[in-house]
Amino acid sequence: MSKLIIVALVTVLVLAVAAVAYAVPQSVIDAIIDDAQDGTIDGDWTAEEIQAALAYLRDDPLYQQYSDVEGVLEDYLAGLQDPGVAGADELAFTGAEILLLLGAGAGLAGSGALLRRRRD
Repeated sequence: MSKLIIVALVTVLVLAVAAVAYAVPQSVIDAIIDDAQDGTIDGDWTAEEIQAALAYLRDDPLYQQYSDVEGVLEDYLAGLQDPGVAGADELAFTGAEILLLLGAGAGLAGSGALLRRRRD
C-alpha cells in the first residue's frame, strides 16, 4: 500500500514539474532571441514568452556581455503596455504636475507684482 502512495506522489511531482517546464518551450525562446538579434522584434510574441526569454538571457552571461538582446526585449515589453498604464514601480504621467507648477509660478509672479506695486 505504501509503494502505491509513493508512486502516486512521484507521478504527481513529475507532472507538476513537466507543467512548469512546458510553460514556454525552449524552441520559442530560441526563436524570440533570433528575432531580436537585429534590434527589432518582428514576430507576434506574448508577454509571457518575452519574459521567459528575458529570464533565459539573464541566466546566460554570454548574451549579457556580448549582445543587447535583453534591452530589445525589455523595450518590446514596455511597448506592450497600454498607454497611460504604469509599471509596478512607476506612476502614470497625468500632466497634473505641469498644472501645479504653472499655478505656483503664476502665484509667485502675481505676488511679486503686488508687492512691487505697494512699494512704489
